[in-house]
Amino acid sequence: MFGLNLLKRSACFVFLVILFCGASFARRRHQGVWYRVRNGDTISHIARKYRVSQESIISANQIRNDRRLYVDKKLFIPEANPVLKTDGRWYQVKRGDTVSQIAVSHQTTVSKLVVANRLMSADHLPAGQKIFIPEKGGTGFRNPMKIPLTMTSKYGYRKHPISKIRRFHHGIDLRARKGTRVYACKSGKIVRAGWDPGYGNIVVVEHFGGYKTVYGHLSIIYVKVGQRMKKGQVLALTGNSGYSTGPHLHFEIRWKDKSVDPRRYIRLRS
Repeated sequence: MFGLNLLKRSACFVFLVILFCGASFARRRHQGVWYRVRNGDTISHIARKYRVSQESIISANQIRNDRRLYVDKKLFIPEANPVLKTDGRWYQVKRGDTVSQIAVSHQTTVSKLVVANRLMSADHLPAGQKIFIPEKGGTGFRNPMKIPLTMTSKYGYRKHPISKIRRFHHGIDLRARKGTRVYACKSGKIVRAGWDPGYGNIVVVEHFGGYKTVYGHLSIIYVKVGQRMKKGQVLALTGNSGYSTGPHLHFEIRWKDKSVDPRRYIRLRS
């Protein structure tokens, strides 16, 4: 009789453990966000974006082949910070940076940075750490082309491919066949559309918040100065005009008329 009671108690204990674990798993399963796969996405890129492990994404979505992600497929990202679902960009902390300084320079608030990055302190930020900066109202930059973006020349000092002189490259060069559609990365107004000896056919769009985007070496321009554009509207077609060695898109982002690295704002192929 005693053995039977012990067996019943043991079975009850096991049941409660299973029930607790199941409830715990269910809570964790709902703590996350849903993400719709975009062109050029990889598991590793999505994992970096939401600061979770690749294994957790693969397990949560029962992915058998992590190299095959279909566009528009919805993935559940467990344990992800919902703030990272908004548009934004990543910033690498420099020596001496403070949260308040970064918030001011990127036109956001300290509280948003703390929540977005789950910071324990608003004061201590080690140099080299990457933090996510959410865009106000979810008005971040979209990619300038609807193809996986492959960079052929980076932002910063380089030896010019034609002159062979070391100069500062104020944007990035993106591989594209002649005639590829180029889209407005954000809503704004066309402030330049025409010919430039270096850029060739060029379009410059002015955006809210002191930003401008520049699209160079175009073959055909579809817009004119003063025209209002919505995010995602076609601006032009890629080409090889101006001082260029071959068809591609030269792309810049400027803030308060100073160039910044576009890789902070758009998504490149991993």
